[in-house]
Amino acid sequence: MRFFSKISSLFAKDFWWQMKSYKFNAIFSLFILFAYNKIFFEKLWEVYPSSIFVSMLTLVLFLLLNAACAILFWPKITKFLAILFTMLNASVFYFMFVYHVAIDKVMLMNVLETDAQEVAGLLSWGMLWMFLGLAVVPSILIYKTKIIFATPKKMVLQKIALILGVFVISVAIIGMGYKETAQFLRNNKPIKYLLVPVNYVSAVISVSKKKLKTRHHELVKIGEDASLLPYWKNNGKPNLFVFVVGETARAANFSLNGYNQQTNEPLQPFMKDMLSYKKVYSCGTSTAISLPCIFSADGRDDFDKSESEYTENLLDVVQRAGYKVWWRGNVTGCKGICSRVETQMLCDKDTCFDEILNQGLNERVLKENKDMFVVLHQLGSHGPTYYKRYPESAEKFKPNCETERLDKCSREEIVNVYDNTIYYTSQNLADLIKQLQALQDKYNTFMLYVSDHGESLGENNIYLHAAPYMVAPEEQINVPMLMWFDDEFANKFHLDRKCLKTKLENEYSHDNLFHSFLGLMGIKTSAYDAKLDIFNQCQQK
Repeated sequence: MRFFSKISSLFAKDFWWQMKSYKFNAIFSLFILFAYNKIFFEKLWEVYPSSIFVSMLTLVLFLLLNAACAILFWPKITKFLAILFTMLNASVFYFMFVYHVAIDKVMLMNVLETDAQEVAGLLSWGMLWMFLGLAVVPSILIYKTKIIFATPKKMVLQKIALILGVFVISVAIIGMGYKETAQFLRNNKPIKYLLVPVNYVSAVISVSKKKLKTRHHELVKIGEDASLLPYWKNNGKPNLFVFVVGETARAANFSLNGYNQQTNEPLQPFMKDMLSYKKVYSCGTSTAISLPCIFSADGRDDFDKSESEYTENLLDVVQRAGYKVWWRGNVTGCKGICSRVETQMLCDKDTCFDEILNQGLNERVLKENKDMFVVLHQLGSHGPTYYKRYPESAEKFKPNCETERLDKCSREEIVNVYDNTIYYTSQNLADLIKQLQALQDKYNTFMLYVSDHGESLGENNIYLHAAPYMVAPEEQINVPMLMWFDDEFANKFHLDRKCLKTKLENEYSHDNLFHSFLGLMGIKTSAYDAKLDIFNQCQQK
């Protein structure tokens, strides 16, 4: 009973202390700056180890935060906003601290488009204790503080004077070290993604602008002139193209690319008919960007996430040309890509292994008995709960990390548990190839696998993915791409396997996929660009 009486006393109307509003704003600004920006200051000192410069920048940031509080904090809403920012700051800081990720609009889109399963995988007891210390306790202190405001007229004048004063002092400080400041900002733009709350506030503003832009926008059609070329129409059998979209697999951990652990061992029996490309780069560092970009006619330089939401993609063009398009997912949602084709989301519980994507595939394909384009969207190697991505039968590498707190595991354990997910992906691809082989008396079969983006496993103390692309490490953007097709398929589609093998070291990207599928599948359209078709120089049409 004493415990509950103490808890209830926290919410009593009695205050523990009182202070004037301008003093509260200053203290709150200091708290934000030093409680949630450990990573920012570490990075700042790393890139510019000058005590004078760091001190000047810190003072400017404090002044600007104080001015922001003066603009936002008014009677009746001050405590609400202060507690809200405290809660958000603590949540953002936790993920930055544990996984060393930066927060930008791409990361925010990832958060907005994630599902409960992915969120649960990121939660831990460590987050609870950090949240208690950096969110709950400060919120209670704010709640129990009596904030004294001046009269409305005096308060407005005080705020104006403060804002003007901050502007003058900040300009003076920056002016004294203008060359240093300009050089720092020019060479270290991504550091702003580490500054709490500037990073997530600017991300919210950017995403909100894009969302408003896409509201009530009519569908933009592409490839309306799509039609089938005649060169393979009468080759005796319908055609089955299976596009496997992997999740969070990085090329560096594929033994087919020279990695020392045999992560692709299950695929060895099919090597005669398989091609593995080593230098393929993703469109983004997160599923929210990379997945729609893979299917977009726009390359990475021109791709706009908001525009893709109301623009047709590869699936629409393929379907218009006459293929039966079927999307099967072991991940909730398809980022809007599959909204105009037949879609099947297979997992009806917290987590399903990717083998579910192969189940019943052949039976459905045989029933269709027509040209098909099937997309299998894997859960793949999505972290940080890598240990939940594969069954015990795929646990080839030990010891491994069996917690979502990667900072609590050794480098060897993290690499091993991640490599187990790649080994399991190889098992599923091998099983899929066997199924396609079993269909070869009824279909001409082809499979292409590519990952949406890569993953950091602790290199440079960075984990997971979704780093800003301009500073993303190689591990997050270099992705594996595999193709499988037999000699009969090569003959019917006029593919020169030897020619393709000479290009395995060429650099490609997600930009090539839209045009390569159209070219290989015999689809003629003005949306097609032969220069981006991987097969074009090795295929006679």
